[in-house]
Amino acid sequence: MNDIDLDTSPRAVWRLIWPQMLMMYLVVLTGFTTVWLAGQISADVQAALGMVTQISLFLMVIIMAVSNGAIASISQSLGARKLLRARRYVGATAVGSLGLGILTALAGYCFGNDILVLVMIPDSIMPISRELWRVAMLALPVQYLYSASGVLFRVTRQVVPSLLVASLTCIVNLFACLGFGLGYFGLPTFGYTGIAWANFGAQFLGALGNCFLLCGSGYLCQRSMPDLRWLRAGLPYLLKVALPAGADAFVWQSGYLTLFALVASLPQDSVNALAGLTAGLRIEALLFMPGMAFNMSVAVLVGNCLGAGKAEEAKRIALNMVCLGTAAMTLIAAALWPFRPELARILSCNPGTQTQTVSYLTHNLLSTPFSVASSIMGGIMVGAGATKYNLMIFGGASWLVRLPLGWLLGHVLWGTAAGVFLAMLLSQCLQACIMLQVVLRRDWTRFAMGRRAPAARRAYHSISR
Repeated sequence: MNDIDLDTSPRAVWRLIWPQMLMMYLVVLTGFTTVWLAGQISADVQAALGMVTQISLFLMVIIMAVSNGAIASISQSLGARKLLRARRYVGATAVGSLGLGILTALAGYCFGNDILVLVMIPDSIMPISRELWRVAMLALPVQYLYSASGVLFRVTRQVVPSLLVASLTCIVNLFACLGFGLGYFGLPTFGYTGIAWANFGAQFLGALGNCFLLCGSGYLCQRSMPDLRWLRAGLPYLLKVALPAGADAFVWQSGYLTLFALVASLPQDSVNALAGLTAGLRIEALLFMPGMAFNMSVAVLVGNCLGAGKAEEAKRIALNMVCLGTAAMTLIAAALWPFRPELARILSCNPGTQTQTVSYLTHNLLSTPFSVASSIMGGIMVGAGATKYNLMIFGGASWLVRLPLGWLLGHVLWGTAAGVFLAMLLSQCLQACIMLQVVLRRDWTRFAMGRRAPAARRAYHSISR
């Protein structure tokens, strides 16, 4: 516990990345299984599940913000070898995530019908969407805690225990979805509601397992619970990172919701296009989610280096990770390219949905180098605490390029989902180029804890004691 791992050798980096890549593939498998099962029931269920899942991800913006603040705060604290401070950030994050999850779920449950109408869900799938939404809101606090506790494991470099919990969660989810969704193993068949409750049960198990192991590691204990005096000194930096990150997640996820609304309101074949978008996102996750392993790893490594006062080493690691992660995921995208029709057939029995899924994959496999590079560079900014760059660049690419262009091509000029998918590709290219300029030409290391104004520095030293 007192031996803080700050190694940045290639072997240490690999030890940090490979369990996270496996975890991301488990997340992909879980989502892939859910969408496949929904497709076996009907295209309507698949489309409704896609919409509800996307709205639920939108409500996750708060925990995404808190997690980004925790990554910067804890990684830099460990880099500075301030173990007690790191523990207290862990405690504040764990307790805060559960409380925020409960409040968000209550608001989502009360205004659920208005939200579903606002995103323009087609009337044909509205009853299914309402049922899925109720279960999703009951599961949201657990999902918040499971997400935050997973981040706490990664930022403290305890990636193998987190991988074991994720593996168990994935296995339970798979068997429960097959059993209660389609009636396998002699279990009663509940259809799409069985799938929704299976996801809830698996995430509850994952959150419980993560918290138990964090307590065993010593990071989550009585001494981890900060008092009010510590919170007054320690929370400002976490919030300084979290607020722009939360705004970025809000802008990004609201952009995706608007994108779903654009597809749902297309003049031609909207339900199949919506189901194809849902299926395509799950297949694309085979590339994007492992890329997130590089995103999270580079955030931890950069935070450790900046906490230790090694700005040049942080920049070197950052560029190496961008190159390595982008190259690896691009090779996988190239390997998947010839099998787009086969992948589409796996996730849906509907020919119309299969056609739309292939169209989505055609555009988004081409964007892999740009989307993965953007994600990894976003992780650099998180580790440095420079999340304002993510807000400006990702938010601008979504709302100033992707959505207006998607409306123009999808609704005005072409009238098909292909126009929306092309807009996604072009916006990814633009944001990757701008992010690269920031990484190479801006002093993003100045946002770290130790490089701040005198008043902030006094608070920094007070929470170090």
